[in-house]
Amino acid sequence: MGDSKVIAGLLAAVCALGCANLRWQVEKSLRQEGTVNRAFPEVVWDEYNCEKRDLPFLEIETSELIPPEVEPGGDFNHRLVYALCPRRATEVVSGDLHTRILFKGRAIHQETHSNYELRPGRWQVDTFVEIPLEAEPGVYAHEVEFSSRHARFERTITFLVPEP
Repeated sequence: MGDSKVIAGLLAAVCALGCANLRWQVEKSLRQEGTVNRAFPEVVWDEYNCEKRDLPFLEIETSELIPPEVEPGGDFNHRLVYALCPRRATEVVSGDLHTRILFKGRAIHQETHSNYELRPGRWQVDTFVEIPLEAEPGVYAHEVEFSSRHARFERTITFLVPEP
């Protein structure tokens, strides 16, 4: 009787791990690379009470990476959602967008997009990043940094490349 409880517990744990992985894969499959408007500038202006803020006002609402565990040769999705209240209704904030993958404290991949534009309102930006087949097991970080004269942010999220 005791052995059956142990086996049932192990099966439940294995199923939970498998179900979690399946959940991440399903969620990732529903996403598409690109930038999508989620709210117009007037809506964001009212939500964040922008008339009382120093402008431009930028809020990073979401920065997430799925799945949190990526096999070598696989990929992950990074989703960034931001809200921007500019000085004028259609004004953008231009700057440099840097993305990096870090491993053991060093950048092993990096990209820079000059004159990247943050748009007024709420925007969802989805990107997919491939992990090389030769990636070593361990903890990695995905880092996103934006800098301009008027706005700046940096976000870092870790993920795992598991042992084979």
